[in-house]
Amino acid sequence: MMTMDCERMDSLDGWVAIRPNVFEENEKFKLGFIVEWNVIESKFAVTCHNRTLQRQKKKNELAELDTQTSWAGLFSVWDLNNVHRQLTGVNDVLQPYFPSLSEFEGRNIWDILFLTRAAGNNNSTEKPNRDLESPCRQLEKYFSAAIDVCGRKIVLDCLFAQDDRDVEEYFENLHEFKQKSLEEQVARAKEDLRQIIRCHKTADKMVDLLKIYEEEDEAYQELVTVATQFYQYLLQPFRDMRELAMLYKMEILKSLEFDDLGPKRIEALQKEAEEWRRRGEDAVCSIQDITVNYFVETSKALAGMHKQMVEDKKRYGQASWASAAPRLEKVKFMLAKETLQHMRAKDMCLNRKKADIRNSMESLADQKDSMEAVDKLEMQYYEAQLELYNVKFEILKNEEMLLLAQLDTVQRQIKEMKEEVVYYDTCENLDELLTAEQTGGLRDTTSSEMNTLHRRLQQLEVQRGGICSRRAYLRNKKDQCVEAHQLKRRQADVSTVRFQQHHSIQMKREQNRDEDRKKKEWVDQERQKTLHRLKAFREKCPASLVLKAPCSQAAATKTTKTPKKNKAAQNKQNDIPVQIFLPPGSPPQPGESERVPSQASPPPPPSTAPPPPLPSALSSPSHLQADGPQPLVCGRQQAPDSAKNSLKQNIGSMDEVLASLKRGQILLRKVEQPDQAATNRPADIRDSILSAIRNGVALKKIKHVPDGDENKQAGNDLERSIKAAMQRMKNVSSDSDDEDRGDCQSGEWDS
Repeated sequence: MMTMDCERMDSLDGWVAIRPNVFEENEKFKLGFIVEWNVIESKFAVTCHNRTLQRQKKKNELAELDTQTSWAGLFSVWDLNNVHRQLTGVNDVLQPYFPSLSEFEGRNIWDILFLTRAAGNNNSTEKPNRDLESPCRQLEKYFSAAIDVCGRKIVLDCLFAQDDRDVEEYFENLHEFKQKSLEEQVARAKEDLRQIIRCHKTADKMVDLLKIYEEEDEAYQELVTVATQFYQYLLQPFRDMRELAMLYKMEILKSLEFDDLGPKRIEALQKEAEEWRRRGEDAVCSIQDITVNYFVETSKALAGMHKQMVEDKKRYGQASWASAAPRLEKVKFMLAKETLQHMRAKDMCLNRKKADIRNSMESLADQKDSMEAVDKLEMQYYEAQLELYNVKFEILKNEEMLLLAQLDTVQRQIKEMKEEVVYYDTCENLDELLTAEQTGGLRDTTSSEMNTLHRRLQQLEVQRGGICSRRAYLRNKKDQCVEAHQLKRRQADVSTVRFQQHHSIQMKREQNRDEDRKKKEWVDQERQKTLHRLKAFREKCPASLVLKAPCSQAAATKTTKTPKKNKAAQNKQNDIPVQIFLPPGSPPQPGESERVPSQASPPPPPSTAPPPPLPSALSSPSHLQADGPQPLVCGRQQAPDSAKNSLKQNIGSMDEVLASLKRGQILLRKVEQPDQAATNRPADIRDSILSAIRNGVALKKIKHVPDGDENKQAGNDLERSIKAAMQRMKNVSSDSDDEDRGDCQSGEWDS
């Protein structure tokens, strides 16, 4: 029975994790309590108001938030005593502040129903006028003090019941709780290692320093253990997702291969397989990122240890440091190995980034207007490739550090073997020793070990030469990538400048449009204001004043001045020759046959000077008036701007012109009939094209390119640009060579 009790005491069943800072308050709130005695219920009515939130709500700061600002409840004396016990359990400073409520005890349901009976029974023990005010005020002070001592959340939770949803806020999420605990363990292990590294300066003797080195090794192993547990815990969900995605994908592929399915089911399964494939790739990417973070932690710790050991070496001589030299080589080897793993994990991430850029560029072939996106992706590829080259240089550097650590170890062993001194026992026979030395039995073992070390040294030197050649190759490829990146950047800058130059005019036009629009809006606003003022003026003074517009005054002055100008024009134009052009078939003017006699003789021949052209005002029939004499204008064609002035100066009456013709002052000249083709000149462009075809003008055929061919040609241009960009990216990268060279040496540093 005792064993069962002990097991149950050690068990964690039924225990929950509570948040550490669940009662912390980020903001200070002022709470006000109002306590009154309820005679009907025989309980204390407690009301609490959050004055701070109420003031904020009045300012419309929290109008949209569903925040409770008031609480209320009825509490008996027994309930208040329980609340007091809970609060004093948090802080016993509140013990003397709770008032005595013994006067309010002892009431039952009959006393509530028959108040007169209760008053009659308690006359001997109860005062007729019991003081209800002072206990209520004391309770208000007590609750205010509890808010200051215990906090707002604890007091409100003790007084006013909360829902189960509010209770969940106190509990920790188990996943987050375990992750936080592992993070705390990693932080403690790192801090312990830092403390031990700081203790190196306090060691004055080599013996003490060697003890510190042992403690440091233990602390590092503890850090590696805790960090491995933490990152394995982070990796486990993504590993499960990767395995699950692979399993479902294989099942779907088997179903597609062996089952007889319909087209819709096949399409749905293909989409599902693609979704699981994407989930698996995302899980792999997350695993790679977490792996990089793990090697960052371990490499940082080893870098600090190595740096401190290098500083310790300066404080001791060569003989005393010989005992710590093997550990320095070990730490250097471990640092190079962890950094190499870190760089390889980072290399995988960058290769994944490059693959994503390639896939994005290939997907642009089905889109339109993707030339800018192609250039942008190419720039991103160059940047990722340059970063990858830096990572590869770091990998080669750490591989060389590994080789150097091994070279130092082999050289130290060869030096120790060369400096090794053989001591002989004085009791041994001298002749036997000379015979053994001559036969070479002692030298064979030493020489074989020495030859093995020399061969190992030679192999390491060959590997180091290979690393140097790979570094030179990568340096040349990096120079090509830098050159291509700079060229692409210059092209982007040139295209940007060209775009700004070509579109500066359009931008200026848009700016002018905006200014015109603003001016127009301003004019409209001013016009509206003026109309409103006029409307207000008319409403205020409806018929007291009549305004004459300036245009009407100008028209009146113009009408008064025109007769004088006409008379002057008539006097000046008496001797001007006038030609009358009548269209063929037009009826004669009334009165013309009476005033102009028929001429028996033909008209005189025309003069050498060509006749002036017919004015447009006379040639158009719309200007002819049927009810009055037609005014004549001068034959000389006037400029468009002075058309009105010439008409005012040269217009005369028809009677005067006919009288002058009768007197013979003006001789009419015969005008040749214009060409029929000229008169019937086509005005429409289609008629001109048809007339050109009749005259034998050869028209050129226009090749109409269909829309599909245009889209195909644009798609071909985009595909060619994508292929050219991918070829340039392939030229600056060194994936194939590095993979071929890296595969042969990938397993050398894993052991």
